[in-house]
Amino acid sequence: MFENFPSVSIIIPVRNRARLIAECLSSLIESVKNLNVDVEILVADDASTDETPAVVSGIAKKSPTPIKLLTSLQRGGPAHARNLAIKAARGELIIFVDSDEVVSEDFVRAHLAMHRKKGPMVYGLGKIISVPSLEAAKNHPKATIWDYSGATLDTANASVRREHLEAVGGFDPGFEGMGWHDLDLGYRLRRYGLEKVLIPTAVSYHIQPPLRSPEQLAARLQKERERGKTAVYFLERHPGLKTRLSTQDTKLHLFLNWISRAGGLINQKNVLKLAEWARRHRLRSLEQIWLSGVINKAYLEVKEKTQHERATAQKKG
Repeated sequence: MFENFPSVSIIIPVRNRARLIAECLSSLIESVKNLNVDVEILVADDASTDETPAVVSGIAKKSPTPIKLLTSLQRGGPAHARNLAIKAARGELIIFVDSDEVVSEDFVRAHLAMHRKKGPMVYGLGKIISVPSLEAAKNHPKATIWDYSGATLDTANASVRREHLEAVGGFDPGFEGMGWHDLDLGYRLRRYGLEKVLIPTAVSYHIQPPLRSPEQLAARLQKERERGKTAVYFLERHPGLKTRLSTQDTKLHLFLNWISRAGGLINQKNVLKLAEWARRHRLRSLEQIWLSGVINKAYLEVKEKTQHERATAQKKG
């Protein structure tokens, strides 16, 4: 059935996911059962400081599907980790998954079927559904409005021929830290002549526990600050209205963020208490708006600061 792709490489970048990577790998192993395809799983560890490498190694020893652990001693970001895995991959089709996800039983089969049906000049995007826990993922919930994405490419659930990745040079190593490297790759794949095809039956569940502690909030804010820096590099690489809209580089986005934070009344100091109040009263949308507003503010602040620093440096230069 999948004679067009006798070999597949599934690539997972990971950093400090000791609690979730085992579930991610288990779901992928289940997804490739009974497929007449040579499958390997490559886990690219981005200098984890927890037990992630040991967990992966332990699973690899018992797995019926080959699992390779690739280790970086210094953190380089997800773009670097994915490039490391691409270089080591043997598969003709590359499937990307994130380490904080579990996938449906038909996940790999659905990606393969799409490429077989649509021919060579395509890349695939599956459906990503956010869930608060592993238990929630097992209930196979349907997507909500919060799960919508118009991204050109989302490496949390995507498939591309290896030859096409190599033709466009893989991920741009200039993206240091979180964010935007996958959209950049999507732009370049489109320019290369590939068509984006959605695969609704290739479902992955993104496990995002509710933000309830200051430590959780701080970690999320740090990720957004990294995304703010890389957004500026993305804008420089792809100037234009489409990129400005996707990176929220307009005054309208600043205004909408201000509204979502009630003009600044909702902030990092009080948002967790307010979100808990909204949860208790089953005001899910209000909780999402408040948390997203505060988190997004961290992203916007760093993006603007980085843009100002770049502009000042260019004037001096």
